[in-house]
Amino acid sequence: MSEMPYVRFYMSDWLSATRGMKAAEMGVYFTLLALMYERGEPLTENHERLARQCGCTKKVFSQYLEVFLEDGKIVHDRGGLWNRRVEKEFQFRGKSSEDKKQAAKKRWKKDNENNGPSMQMHSTCNAAAMHKPEARVKKESVPKGTPKKSPKSVLCDVLSPEVADAVIEHRKALRRNLTVRAAELLAKRFALMPDPDAAAETMIGRGWQGFEPGWMAERQQSARASPAKPSRGDEIRDHNQRARDGLRKRMGQDDGSEDRKIIDITQRDWKVAQGS
Repeated sequence: MSEMPYVRFYMSDWLSATRGMKAAEMGVYFTLLALMYERGEPLTENHERLARQCGCTKKVFSQYLEVFLEDGKIVHDRGGLWNRRVEKEFQFRGKSSEDKKQAAKKRWKKDNENNGPSMQMHSTCNAAAMHKPEARVKKESVPKGTPKKSPKSVLCDVLSPEVADAVIEHRKALRRNLTVRAAELLAKRFALMPDPDAAAETMIGRGWQGFEPGWMAERQQSARASPAKPSRGDEIRDHNQRARDGLRKRMGQDDGSEDRKIIDITQRDWKVAQGS
């Protein structure tokens, strides 16, 4: 197989060479040229095989080939079918490749002459370093089949799968998608807590983007320092008690007894006593 992955293709040359051809003839002609470029040698004149490669019948191929031979577009050479333009392209490519090799050799020789001593010292140092184990950096190999890390897999090392999913969704809601590295940092901090799942749920509930164990301690201290707020029921009972005490004092009937059954009060006083 030829080492020529591409060729120079001139539009004007192709149009002039195929002027007057039918579309099918142009297709067969182009395929023959492509096969020549690919193989780098004349094609064996096997009409049946070449017809299959050109996508036509053997009869049609033979008819077109006869025309190509008469026009000189295809010639017999070295026992096969060949094209003079293909030959020129191979010669050009060969000369160009050889010229590049010679130019590279000249540059290499010139560089060696100009930098001989320094290059020799550099090469000696490199050779010595290659023999030292500490100078070689070995890349850690990962066994085949090892699953790649993901944010969820990292979090699941310390959290339950449900809470891990909740943390990932929480970060998405904050438009701060969780990377593997960020997940590793979070998992490390959650692991410091007695209940990692509870710590993660606190982070979600408080709307935190990240988590620090110290934040939980500060929150607990703040809760202990703040007095407990009375419930609504306690507030209603305190209000009713104050209303009753005020009512007794106003009517001069506060003798400290809680067993009094009948009190002569007005409708307004009754509403005050009931907290309305």
